[in-house]
Amino acid sequence: MSPAAPGRRALRRVLAVLVLVVAAGSLAVAARTGPPTAAERAHALESQLRCPVCQGLSVADSPSSTARAIADDVGRRVASGETDEQIRQYYVSRYGPGILLAPSGMPGVLAVGLPLVLVAGAGVGLAVALGRGRRRARRVADGRDEELVARLRAARQGGAT
Repeated sequence: MSPAAPGRRALRRVLAVLVLVVAAGSLAVAARTGPPTAAERAHALESQLRCPVCQGLSVADSPSSTARAIADDVGRRVASGETDEQIRQYYVSRYGPGILLAPSGMPGVLAVGLPLVLVAGAGVGLAVALGRGRRRARRVADGRDEELVARLRAARQGGAT
């Protein structure tokens, strides 16, 4: 077994796990049928809004009375036919952009996308580095090499005596 073999096995395992995760995610998305219900939309929006009185909790996760009031208001707005974007904009205009848990716009895309791109790039770099080591041809001594070694040994033995 070559010294790089355990690394290759580990890389194969990591790649297999990644394939399984992507496949499971794809199946989960594909299994979803139809548009979301009003309750699902309201809960999704509540999960995107930060509770203004809690430390880092969403409105959906917070037990505070303020979060419950916002959740009720979100439910009413969904029921009245407002779009998700209109509801988010209402809360941004009232509380500022900090009310959103997930960043939006170009800075938000960079905050979420850049680490993913960096991790993917590191994975590709690792795969390329491991692949290069595997592709290197082993050097085999040919007749000229053996002849040179024999001459050097003879010269060394002749000079030592």
